[in-house]
Amino acid sequence: MKNLFKVLIAVAAITGVASVYAVPTLTMTASTGGSVTVTDGGGGDACPAPGCVTFIGAVGVWKLNVDTGLTKPALRPPPQMDLSYLASTGGTSTPTHLASTMTIDWSDSGFNGNFFATDLLGGTQTAGMTTTDHIFINGVLVFTLGPFTATAFSSSTSGFITLHPTDVLTLEMVISKPTSTGSSTFTATGNKNFTAVPDGGSAVALLGIALVGVETLRRKLKAA
Repeated sequence: MKNLFKVLIAVAAITGVASVYAVPTLTMTASTGGSVTVTDGGGGDACPAPGCVTFIGAVGVWKLNVDTGLTKPALRPPPQMDLSYLASTGGTSTPTHLASTMTIDWSDSGFNGNFFATDLLGGTQTAGMTTTDHIFINGVLVFTLGPFTATAFSSSTSGFITLHPTDVLTLEMVISKPTSTGSSTFTATGNKNFTAVPDGGSAVALLGIALVGVETLRRKLKAA
């Protein structure tokens, strides 16, 4: 009975921890009205694979085709997340003529450790548009690239981060178009990849532990 009780406590603890992990979530928000949120495997997700969320559709005056977020287990090893997008506006309706901003957020959690992270970004956009890249941990900004105003751009940034299993890591793209006239069409495409590897301190610590283990084993074999 005592062992069974211990097992039940362990299961409850694991379940409790797992429940606070965020499901991979893709959110598209248009400043001129409209927001869509799609979770991994939920309604509106056009990608059947776990760790992959794809949205195809309209949000406000914006059309997204194809907006895809990738994370674990689709990408290995974690922490690694990828976000690609094709966003456009056009037509002759009055709202389309207004200045508008599309914000795309791709979020996941369940990562753990001290890492050296790199954020890579590349894309194109119609003249007059502006694109900015953000990385957040629990809503706190940790990396920024841009704003970019050129029709073609690429950049990267790196730094050390610490992640706990319950921390929410968010990749964000902010894409803005100016006021347009007539049937002007604005299009932005891009891809960003966020990767993280154990930082030097962690690697050295792991190496030290391994060396101690080897030396201990050597001594035991010599004594035997």
